[in-house]
Amino acid sequence: MLDSTTLVLGAPDPLMLVLVVFVIVVPIGLLIGAVILRAAISLFNKFAGYGDENPNQVPEPSMGKAMGIVFVTAFVNWILGLVIGVVGAAFLRSVSAPWNALIPSLISLPFSFLVSAALLSGLLPTTFPRGLGVAACQYLVSILLAIAIAVVAGIIMAALAASG
Repeated sequence: MLDSTTLVLGAPDPLMLVLVVFVIVVPIGLLIGAVILRAAISLFNKFAGYGDENPNQVPEPSMGKAMGIVFVTAFVNWILGLVIGVVGAAFLRSVSAPWNALIPSLISLPFSFLVSAALLSGLLPTTFPRGLGVAACQYLVSILLAIAIAVVAGIIMAALAASG
């Protein structure tokens, strides 16, 4: 049965938690990622000065295809991060926390960017330099969105603290 205990890690039925994650959380995440990807492509085409009928512009995928691109890119980057994390953990045993976790993450960032650009160039289809531009715009949109969410959350928390 789907009730409030389903979303708690100590739920009596862990299989239900996995089902909820794959049926609700993953599609919502892919939808958000697809919207960000489409916004990044539109932003890149504007930054590059491509008009609506320019043959050099990066084609904007349908929402379903964009969700697929986001899924493939996230999966490949997850594997890359896992490999770099395992290798980093082996080499950074003597480094204290939080650096032993932060250094592999920072090392994986440029590789993740290049993998994203390569996948975007192959899946959209476009050239690798344009894929780099779209990946950069995707990072930019994601960072701006995170800042906007943090500002709104900060305002809400400040308002709640002032009233309570």
